[in-house]
Amino acid sequence: MNTFSTTTAEGYLTPHQGIHWRSIIGFELAWLALVYFQGIAALPAVAYLLFGLYHLPNRARLAVIIIAASGIMIDSVLVTLNVMSFSDSSLLPGWFILIWLLFALAAVETMAGFLRPWWLGWLLGATGGPLSYLGGATLSGGELQFPLAPWSFVILVVVWGFIGIILGYSRRLYAQTDK
Repeated sequence: MNTFSTTTAEGYLTPHQGIHWRSIIGFELAWLALVYFQGIAALPAVAYLLFGLYHLPNRARLAVIIIAASGIMIDSVLVTLNVMSFSDSSLLPGWFILIWLLFALAAVETMAGFLRPWWLGWLLGATGGPLSYLGGATLSGGELQFPLAPWSFVILVVVWGFIGIILGYSRRLYAQTDK
């Protein structure tokens, strides 16, 4: 059974029936490997990213690039504002940028479809995003840090709440819906 989305003549990604397991499991495994092993896990993560991008229509690929670039810019601002930091650099490390690319792929393939009601986008974004950062900080061996302690978490909750809403609405730009 083909688990990939089909495309229409216009190149839109059609919504999946059910859960897109490859996308969800692939992102979670890649996230875990990159957070724990950082640069060592980059090659298999890039291979997975290219595999996922290959199966997307052009409009969805563009959405992946836009979402990843936006997330990288947001996190760069958060690093500049000292909301979060990385032990060896004032810039985002390559493995963290790769996580954003993989997150954008998973968001386009699966996650954004769940976030259509704005309140659900806010709720899932405001919980999942910050908890992912906290888990990443723990598993990264101190590589990712939060200098503002509790305020860093509050800021991440607000930022990720809005990211969840935006991801839910962004799906309208690249996905064909049944409506």
